[in-house]
Amino acid sequence: MDAHDRRGRADRGRPQARGRACGRARRERGGRGGDARRLRAHRGAHRHGARRRRGHGVPQPEAAGGDLRGARHGRAHRTCPDAARGAPRRALRTRARAVRRPRPAAERAARARRAAARHGRGPRRVNLQRCLERLDEAVADGASLGIATAEAARVAETARARLRFPGEAYVLALAGGTGVGKSTVLNALAGEEVSPAGARRPTTAEPVAWVPADKRAELAQLLAWLGVTQVREHHADGLGELAVLDLPDFDSVAVEHRARVDALLPKVDAVAWVLDPEKYKDEVVHDAYLRTWAPRVGRQLVILNRADLLAPEDVARVRDDVRAQLSRDGLADATVAIARAREGPGGIDEVRRWLDAGLEAKRVIAGRVAAETRVAIRELARRAGIADGQAAPLVDPARRERATRDVSRAVLALVDIAGLERQAVAATRLAARPRGAGPLGHLTSALYRLTGRARASADPAGYLRRWRMRGSLAPAIEPVRDLLASALPSVPVALRPAVASLAAPADAERRLADAVDRALTAEASELRTPTSFIWSLIGFGQYLVTGLLVFGALWLAALFVLHDAPSGSVDLPYLGPVPTPVVFIAAVLLAGYLLALALRYHAGWLGRRWARRIGALVAREVQGRVGDTILSPLDVLDAGREHLAAAARGIEDDCA
Repeated sequence: MDAHDRRGRADRGRPQARGRACGRARRERGGRGGDARRLRAHRGAHRHGARRRRGHGVPQPEAAGGDLRGARHGRAHRTCPDAARGAPRRALRTRARAVRRPRPAAERAARARRAAARHGRGPRRVNLQRCLERLDEAVADGASLGIATAEAARVAETARARLRFPGEAYVLALAGGTGVGKSTVLNALAGEEVSPAGARRPTTAEPVAWVPADKRAELAQLLAWLGVTQVREHHADGLGELAVLDLPDFDSVAVEHRARVDALLPKVDAVAWVLDPEKYKDEVVHDAYLRTWAPRVGRQLVILNRADLLAPEDVARVRDDVRAQLSRDGLADATVAIARAREGPGGIDEVRRWLDAGLEAKRVIAGRVAAETRVAIRELARRAGIADGQAAPLVDPARRERATRDVSRAVLALVDIAGLERQAVAATRLAARPRGAGPLGHLTSALYRLTGRARASADPAGYLRRWRMRGSLAPAIEPVRDLLASALPSVPVALRPAVASLAAPADAERRLADAVDRALTAEASELRTPTSFIWSLIGFGQYLVTGLLVFGALWLAALFVLHDAPSGSVDLPYLGPVPTPVVFIAAVLLAGYLLALALRYHAGWLGRRWARRIGALVAREVQGRVGDTILSPLDVLDAGREHLAAAARGIEDDCA
């Protein structure tokens, strides 16, 4: 007795042994179409059996797990041949799984969609609210830049209108040229005539909708929004979330057909582009539709119909040529399905498999809205000269800084800082007279004001406000005009009118004059002439000098009135004896003169220090206002472009 026989006897009586023996006896299993197929070699644990038997990947016989598998056509026999010959039938292991049953097409499609989402093959959930907010921001920024935003606004409006329609079905449009067989594809998909097809061209004049019967009511408002009145119902397995729209020909001799297609394409959720071997390179198809709509549709299929016109060996070659053409159109990842729709349902197997593997309707709709939003924002960004989400300044910053400095220098020459400083010194001295010039100070100050001398030469605030009387701003704006003229060729076409308007002389002078007015008016209102307590001390000295002068004058007059008035004399070099009253008056006058010099020099020193300070403040204020104002419209354009660039960068996260 060999080892095999001994092992068979030792195992006799155990269900697992009998199952294993049965598995060894039954060497072949029914395969597809009833053809025999060899069992998988027992070299390792199959998918789940080893794990469920706690084998942890250790090779174990398949039959020990008790699994019996059912195939689509050939079935695994429920009992081994011994049982068929009358051998006692034993119960399977309680841990054995139930025999797999064939699943309906709808269930298979649903399982495929769930698996795609679970393994990341489908698009992730899109934050549609934030995505549309990004589009609104981009539209507002584009409008501020003067860019045409009507198309982007229409995209936002259409997207929100589409999302207002509830339902668990999405709309797939069959789009193509004349005679490519769109209606035939739909009829083959339905297994009956849904949309009339024939040799007469064009055949389809109005769109025909093929919708799930159980979703007809919930799709009614959506179809009304699409303007579709011809509706056919279906009960097709696996297509419960799909409404197919057969569109008119977009290259028809009837112009209204193309207009109808152009109105419906922005509103549908997915597109199947139907081509044929004769017209798949038509420029109308590629230029007007595929290149335009490829980035805007999240889910799309290219159907190469009428493949029955080709020899079998030419089908693959034509498919490759179609793929190469689609790659140039931006559809490198598009699926190309071969169809022979005239053969009926059997001729569109690839189309049906693509539909069965589809995503759930909500994801298709979200993907469509996100794709359209991305294209709209990127188009606005492209018009604004934004590349890769970055907005470079319209004018080189270094050249702009040089032009601004030149303008500021010309404006400051017109303001005349040196003249302002002279006015400030004179105003300080004028302010010192009433306090430091004694009794005569008030009189001289009044004379200055009455004669207008004070306003003409000692009024720094008025001097600032009268800056326009000293010349024209035309030379000052020339550096800006030269800068904008040299930068204009590199500015995006959509922004050139706005940039060119900045160089208009009248507008540039007005902006610059307003900026200088604001700067000088603000500084003039803050001017306060400085004072010093020293002036009061000098003024007290001048009052004392005045009193002594009066005393000296009376003393001298007494010499002439009273002949015997006591009087002395002072011997002075070269002059000899001089009466004492005369010497006294001369000494008092000298003291008053010295006090006046002290007042003048102190007020002048204080005035010059103040003049330098206000000159620097005015120059800084003028330069700041000129820099902020003369090219401020350019700053607005750059800020709008930066906001638009931020929106373009944000769509990669919010609309991906």
